[in-house]
Formats: sequence, structure tokens, C-alpha cells
Amino acid sequence: MIRITGGRWRGRRLATRRGADTRPSADAYRETIMTILGPDLTGVEVLDVFAGTGAFSFECLSRGATRAVLVERSRAALTVIRSNLAELGAEAQIVPGDAYRLPPLPGPFDIVFVAPPYPHFQSDGQRIHALLSSLAVGDAPLLGEDGTVVVQAATGAFHGRGIAGLEPVRTKRFGRSEFVFLERPEEGSGDGSTND
Repeated sequence: MIRITGGRWRGRRLATRRGADTRPSADAYRETIMTILGPDLTGVEVLDVFAGTGAFSFECLSRGATRAVLVERSRAALTVIRSNLAELGAEAQIVPGDAYRLPPLPGPFDIVFVAPPYPHFQSDGQRIHALLSSLAVGDAPLLGEDGTVVVQAATGAFHGRGIAGLEPVRTKRFGRSEFVFLERPEEGSGDGSTND
């Protein structure tokens, strides 16, 4: 079990599932990431790709987000997400399917979480880059103009450079895990990323 770290559901427990295919972040990690994103997310719209247990979406909804869309392929993980939604009395859109082949979704989103299983950064690195680029480029990009993408990876496995339409602005490390924050580049800006 893990707990929601802030907002109206602070302290409420979330169900998880055993196995290596989902990897819920420790409470302290999520709390730090949410502090970076902002304690009050009123009106924010969230897309959670490789949603797993949905913990980051629930953290955002707890802090005032108006909409969350969770994309997940695993049937067992989808069962856990639905259970957590029912337990909290929350509403969210669940999209069963392959995160690398996103269906048309009603965007744009202010925050996008992308947390593939860690082995994907070796076996599917190009697909991850293509997915991230698709969020920011094209006729109807899913990421809003001032939006943020948060990528969870094994430490050192993902640097966030060379992705069309996005650049890394911050990296937060927690032992074997790290979170890379990506945003649209400002005109004339270089790589202004910072590491914690």
C-alpha cells in the first residue's frame, strides 16, 4: 500500500499490485515531485502514460486537478486503478491500450507523466523518444503551451535531450530512480536544465 501525500485525500491509501511491471514511486518521491509541480493544481489537466497504479494522477486530483486521463495496457493494473478510483470516489478517464500508440485524446494537457517500465529505456528508447515528441509537435499536440512532461526512469537511463519540441529543464534524483522534467523550449534558449 502507498498513500496520497497531499490535498483533500492526503493520507488515503492506494492499492498496488505485486510484480515488476508496475513500479509505484515511494511516497516521499511523489511528494517531492508534486511540490515541484505546485501544491495547488486547481484547474490542471493531467495525462498519465504507463499509469500503473495511477498514483500520480490521484496525487494531482487530490490537489485540485480537474481532469485526469490514465493510459495503461496491463489488465491487472487497470483493475487496481479502477479499485482506487472507486475507493476514493474519484472520476478519471481510463484508456486501456498501448502507450506507444495513443488513440486520439482530448487535449491539451498541463502535466503529462510518462513512466515506462525501466527496461524500456534500453529496448525501446527510440519509441520513448517518438512518444515524447508526439506530445509536443503536430497539428494538435497533447501538451499545452506551458505544459510540463515528467519522465520517470532509472538513474542515468534517460537524459531528455534530442527530443523534438521538448527540452529538459530539471532532473530530480532519488537513488536508483530519477525524474526528468521537460518543457517546450523558449526561443533562443539553450539547455537550461538543473540537477538535484
